[in-house]
Amino acid sequence: MFFVYFASLIYLLAAQEEQESIEDDEFLKPPPDDEGSFAHPLHRTYLQDSYCMDGTQAAAYVYEGSTDDLIMYFYSGGICVEDSTKFLKYGDYVYIDNCTHRNTTFYGTTNGYPEEFNANQGLMGNNKYQNVHLRKAHKMFLMYCDGNMWYKQMNAQVFKGALSQMKLIPKRIILAGSGVGGWYLVNKYNELRTVIKEFYQEDVDLRILLDSVIFDISRNQDIIDAYTEATKRVGLTMDDIFSFDALRKVDVPTFIVHAQYDWWQLEISDGFDCIGKIHLDKCTPKEKKQIEKIRLGILQQLKDLMKSKPDWGLWAISCVFNELIIWTEAWNHPKFQVPMVEGGKLSDKFQDWLENRGDNHVHYDVVSWPDNKPCSNIFHNGKTDPQLDEMIRNYEIKESRRKREEKYDL
Repeated sequence: MFFVYFASLIYLLAAQEEQESIEDDEFLKPPPDDEGSFAHPLHRTYLQDSYCMDGTQAAAYVYEGSTDDLIMYFYSGGICVEDSTKFLKYGDYVYIDNCTHRNTTFYGTTNGYPEEFNANQGLMGNNKYQNVHLRKAHKMFLMYCDGNMWYKQMNAQVFKGALSQMKLIPKRIILAGSGVGGWYLVNKYNELRTVIKEFYQEDVDLRILLDSVIFDISRNQDIIDAYTEATKRVGLTMDDIFSFDALRKVDVPTFIVHAQYDWWQLEISDGFDCIGKIHLDKCTPKEKKQIEKIRLGILQQLKDLMKSKPDWGLWAISCVFNELIIWTEAWNHPKFQVPMVEGGKLSDKFQDWLENRGDNHVHYDVVSWPDNKPCSNIFHNGKTDPQLDEMIRNYEIKESRRKREEKYDL
């Protein structure tokens, strides 16, 4: 009798585990193409007087929504350095390249941009599966084709031209940015705010959404040197980026999204090669102790910042990740919640802050590794999505063909 009961219990637990696994897999699959779930592509538009590294005209992708919200998302893409011999690499991943090289790649041109782009992920999504609250908002996905932290590609006049292409008078504009896109907003939001006021001649509620902008690079001299060169090139100082002092100067309501185990911080800046963009399983006890010290130090600074900014919001999940708002699995996945498992998804908490619902908009996870495995074990490649991967592949194929034809005079 005991054997039968035990066997039944094992079967029940196995079936339950299998069902949970299926549910997770189902969530990560694209939705069916029924009404209300189909993701419409974004359409390419060129930006006047804005140019990429190779001289081609810069571009963005737009989606015409049906609400009074306008989301303008500034993509990430790092920096380049002028020293043509210098590449800062982590394995095969070049995270800071030289400007001469970038000029010849997909990240320095718009030649590989198709007319339509299915940039339907996270905040840019336009169906319930991806972006339940802001799916109907007007959206502009500003592609980054420069190595100068947006400063050569975007200025107040270009921004005004971008606004003119959106067929609406918004009641609310959300300026969102990841990585260097976020730090561009930190330093230029006042100029952009002035343009918004001049262009619309009426009150527009302006909000900022910063994703993956909090890093401590003090232990990596190569990165310090690279960003010192890049900031000097565009007329900034190192105090203007990676700086809580710079954030304290921002006087627009801002929501910060932060992965406490950000893989760029841990792998690239601090050199922990045990991460693999996914978990800490391969890290030694000593490495885990060092990582915890880094995590808790940054988190404390974020807490202190929030105390001085009562109208700001924070969503800091205890996961291994980077650039959360542009990924559906991070923006709207049940495994990505603060507190873990049941506290609330990023898309929900951001919307509560946006609509001024509730009293507390500061959410940070207190669990440390390994209790945060559920969300960290969802792997993504850390930088691009499948659609952008395809754009890059198509560009590289065309460039290879062009060079071959030039070589053989075809």
